[in-house]
Amino acid sequence: MLAMGTAVALPSCSEDSIYNVNANDVPEAANYAENVVITVDQSTNIATFSFNAKGVYPVWIIDGKSYSTTPEFTRYYRKAGEYQVEVKVANANGISKGTITKSFTVDKTMMNGFGGYKFDSDFNLWTKANVKLNSFWYAPGWSQIADPEYTMTKEAISLTLPQATTDQWQAQMHVGTDICLNEGEAYDFSVIFTATKDMNNITVKIHPDGDDDDAHSFFPNSKVNITAGEPKAFWFSNLTAAVPMNNLVFTFDFGGNPEGVEVTIENIVLKRHADDDGTVLPELPTTPEPNWVDVNSADNLWSTCNYTNSFHYAPGWAQIADPVLTFDGRNFSIDLPSATFEQWQSQVKFHTDLAATDTNLAYDFKITLKSNKEIGGATIKLVQSDEIVDGKEIKHDNNFFFAETVKLEADVPTTFWQASVKAPEAMHAVSLVLDFGGNPDGTVVEVSDIIFQVHHD
Repeated sequence: MLAMGTAVALPSCSEDSIYNVNANDVPEAANYAENVVITVDQSTNIATFSFNAKGVYPVWIIDGKSYSTTPEFTRYYRKAGEYQVEVKVANANGISKGTITKSFTVDKTMMNGFGGYKFDSDFNLWTKANVKLNSFWYAPGWSQIADPEYTMTKEAISLTLPQATTDQWQAQMHVGTDICLNEGEAYDFSVIFTATKDMNNITVKIHPDGDDDDAHSFFPNSKVNITAGEPKAFWFSNLTAAVPMNNLVFTFDFGGNPEGVEVTIENIVLKRHADDDGTVLPELPTTPEPNWVDVNSADNLWSTCNYTNSFHYAPGWAQIADPVLTFDGRNFSIDLPSATFEQWQSQVKFHTDLAATDTNLAYDFKITLKSNKEIGGATIKLVQSDEIVDGKEIKHDNNFFFAETVKLEADVPTTFWQASVKAPEAMHAVSLVLDFGGNPDGTVVEVSDIIFQVHHD
């Protein structure tokens, strides 16, 4: 019965139309110039590319690479300027030899706030460097998958992350250069990020090739939050290279990214601080320090909450015995006998019974840390606790009030505080995570005077 059905169906198409492909019967691209339409929404800088013709389809070429074969798609352009797109036309016989070239104009540069240092300055080390992709590490659920598609020029790097990730370091891009920085010299840096969806915790880490573990060998690995379609500059000024930093690698991590997000990295500037390119730095916003309640009062939510502890103490990512906590009331010390070499290798967690279900309610937080040895970057993170639902662990690493890194000088108390912070999403319970990754052997950290209070203007 199946064979008879197939035999009956075949006469509806001629044998020639199925099997005879005429290589000479490819379309002439020039005949379809009027079928290519490009419009730009100048209020959003989004260009729409359209092609409408029967029996053929477009091959869109952007930045010299085949970009799409769909009849219509959109693309965001941050900078003002004139742009070109090439289009070939294809049918069942092949792709046109000719190419249609269309130009379009973006009227204005989309940038809210500070736009970074001057990209085209003679002082920009990036524009003079040899730049290449070293590698990706793209691993949703810590299981590595195919590298994302990307384009890279000195002016901009674009990539598409088709699958979502949940944790920092699950979507890493490593860009190598031949830039070498001098020990003891200060530098400035800026970069602009744009994405098609909201993204939290983009990590920027600049380090020598082959050495991203020692806290002295990289500029602080900092995090950036961006809103969909809104370019945002990350920058630092006057940071000193603690060691010689040869063949710099620029590590960008998008761990926690949503599915199908497109990211643009552009206007990278790295220069000696002593070289003035005329950039006027913005005035940093100043948040007044709150009026703190007494550390022992009931208004300090930390003073009355219940909590349990867990640890992740893993030099070289191999977990060892938990560190020892010694308590004096609500203050405590942490004994870290073995050195660690990277962030998140020395975590101490306090899982509380405090809830933060009202996302409109603001809080203040303060903590004092004192280490007997220098730690280049201690991380303080106030985050929603993970939970077990129907026997399955649900992680909430990306729902947090803040996640900041501070340097601890040896034997010098460091007080860290945040004012008027709100939970991005409701938290069934709050955890305090302290990480001392990069600690030397025999480190003891004293933690005191933790205050977590409702913010009052």
